[in-house]
This record gives sequence, structure tokens and C-alpha cells, in this order.
Amino acid sequence: MSSLEFLSPSVASLLSTVGAILCLIASVSSAAALTPAEMSQAESNFKEASANGSNLTSAEFKAFIDLNAADNLGRAVKIQANGAYNKAFSKVDANQDGAVTWDEFVAAQ
Repeated sequence: MSSLEFLSPSVASLLSTVGAILCLIASVSSAAALTPAEMSQAESNFKEASANGSNLTSAEFKAFIDLNAADNLGRAVKIQANGAYNKAFSKVDANQDGAVTWDEFVAAQ
């Protein structure tokens, strides 16, 4: 007896569909991860956008996203297209101190 045989066919079908959707979401999420070469380019973009070389203000973060979008890196194109800079900044600024460090950016990937 399979683990779904005790369920009605409609419930078993629904659970199977949900499982397939979750697998698809996981594959799409992992596809957004940056390759080592892309991370290197993103780090160069980070340094270019940062006035002090160690973190990004909200305005600098916008410039960083624009540089990454020009290089087609990660989710930057989508953030730029949706004007979601502030939302992205808030998510990446893990300690909510108003600045994004390179480590916070990497951790958010």
C-alpha cells in the first residue's frame, strides 16, 4: 500500500500536484543563486556603488541594483523593473541599521 492509497483519489491528486509545485518553486529559487563569476561581478559592483567601500546606503543600494541589472545578475532586473528597491533593501539589511554590508548581501542570496 502506498502512502497515499488511504486518501480519496481527489485528495491524493491534490497532494501530488502540491508536491510538484513545491519542487518547481525549489528549482526556480535555486536558479536565482549567483555563480562564482557572477558573485565576483556583484562584488565589483558593490565596491563601485559604495562611497566608503564597506556598506551601501539606500541610495547606493539602488545604484548597486542598477549595476547588477545592467550585468543581468540575480534578481536585480526584476527589482529594477518593479521599482522594488526599498523592499529589497529592507530584506537585505538584516540588522536594519540603514546600511547593507557585503556580508548581508551574500547572506541574502
